[in-house]
Amino acid sequence: MTTFSTFDRTTFGLHGLPAARGPRYQRLYLQLRDAVLDGRLAAGARLPGTRTLARELGVSRIVVLMAYEQLAAEGYISSKIGSGSRVALQSARLSWVAARSGGEPKADGPVSVYARHARKLVAGAEPADRPAPPGDIVDFRFTNCVPDARTLLLWRQAVTRAAASPQIDYPVAAGHQRLRRALAVILREHRGVRTEPDDILVVNGSQQGVDLIIRVLCDRGDRIGIEDPHYPGVRNAFLAAGLHLVPCPVDDQGLEIERHAKRLSGSRMVWVTPSRQFPTGSVMSIERRLQLLDWSARNDVWVVEDDYDCEFQHGVGQIPALQGLGAQGRVLYLGSFARTLFPGLRVGYLAVPPGLRETFRSAKWLADRGTAPLEQRALGDFIRSGAYESSRRRSARRLIEKSRLLREQLRERFHEAELALWGPASGLHQFLQFRRLRSKDEQGLLDHALRCGVRAFPARPYHLLEPKHAAVVLGYARVSERDIIRGVERLARAYRSLAEAPAARVRKGR
Repeated sequence: MTTFSTFDRTTFGLHGLPAARGPRYQRLYLQLRDAVLDGRLAAGARLPGTRTLARELGVSRIVVLMAYEQLAAEGYISSKIGSGSRVALQSARLSWVAARSGGEPKADGPVSVYARHARKLVAGAEPADRPAPPGDIVDFRFTNCVPDARTLLLWRQAVTRAAASPQIDYPVAAGHQRLRRALAVILREHRGVRTEPDDILVVNGSQQGVDLIIRVLCDRGDRIGIEDPHYPGVRNAFLAAGLHLVPCPVDDQGLEIERHAKRLSGSRMVWVTPSRQFPTGSVMSIERRLQLLDWSARNDVWVVEDDYDCEFQHGVGQIPALQGLGAQGRVLYLGSFARTLFPGLRVGYLAVPPGLRETFRSAKWLADRGTAPLEQRALGDFIRSGAYESSRRRSARRLIEKSRLLREQLRERFHEAELALWGPASGLHQFLQFRRLRSKDEQGLLDHALRCGVRAFPARPYHLLEPKHAAVVLGYARVSERDIIRGVERLARAYRSLAEAPAARVRKGR
């Protein structure tokens, strides 16, 4: 039988408690527990009395008593009055115990097919997430805009008012009623969406909306039509769920359903960004919108309208939503506040056909029991007060001015035969297609640009199919007017050095 002397001197070397953070009784409890788990203290081994161990360790007896009580409560030891304390657990020396004792834990364990796909897909972080290189670099990273001081002040005030009487109970899964009413108003007035408050579902950002749509409307193996290029977050969610994607290349008028109808035969859903195609910025023409709605009705196919990145259109050029044209029974509408306010506000919205209302509410309830009520109440107040629309308009004016400056500079530095500018002057980024460079030249152009002092980003990650021409994405939300001018000049210089290199090599070979 193990004696305390053996336990103290040779098994444990426990002449005092280790210099670690935490209460003394907890440090003693952890050491004794580990000794039981890895077999150094076998079942039936007698532990020293509390007074004896306290004296040996130089601690108060209450420290030992509390450690023993914790061990007994968890079943590691058993204590009887008059008989002392003994180890009650027979250690099996399981593999995880060996790993805790210094062995290398397994890299992974058995997980679902979805988890394996998700880990692989998300591991390829978006290139725009990388930090900017040091030095005098004009960084055209695609990112959100920064709310101005007035917007932040009004938002803080809205949160303060909401926090004055916090909601204690669980939130309604579909979303706070007053926020859904406010959303229905702004969607009808500013986007032309035909919806009622009860048809709106508040979600934790548009990405949760994507996930819920997949859960409710799709089964593994279903065929899904998706614009090409497109937002990788949507594509990866589809692929992780085991869906079969049918890429549909777009042009300067967006997706043309008649061109892709044969390939989309048997599809469950088509995912589109008609008001501002992401990432090209092209706008789907009215003829193509009507054709898409007619095709979806005839073939019983869901249409998901992702209104991503369209919020900064302003004035006469603002394009109403596809959903408002009719056939609401086949169109789901998705949006968020990540761009108009800030991405840290994880609130989005999903307008669904009335026939799907209860199904989506059930799926949302199972996912998280509801979105954060404090932020919902603050956002509802923020919208009703008019602060949201004022903030959006201020941001739109700033961004459109930057967009127009960027496009003017690009037209000055590049010939029309060299460069195609997609989409109108709005949004947070500009999609550039280089007509004289092949897709394989894209990375070379970016490398040249970085050496010239400008950081742009590849368009290739947004495609499923190999594009014909090289293209880049320039985000300008956080770039000053001065740097826009400098950045375009540097990009043009990089393009010239790359475009002229093949001709120079040919002349030298002759």
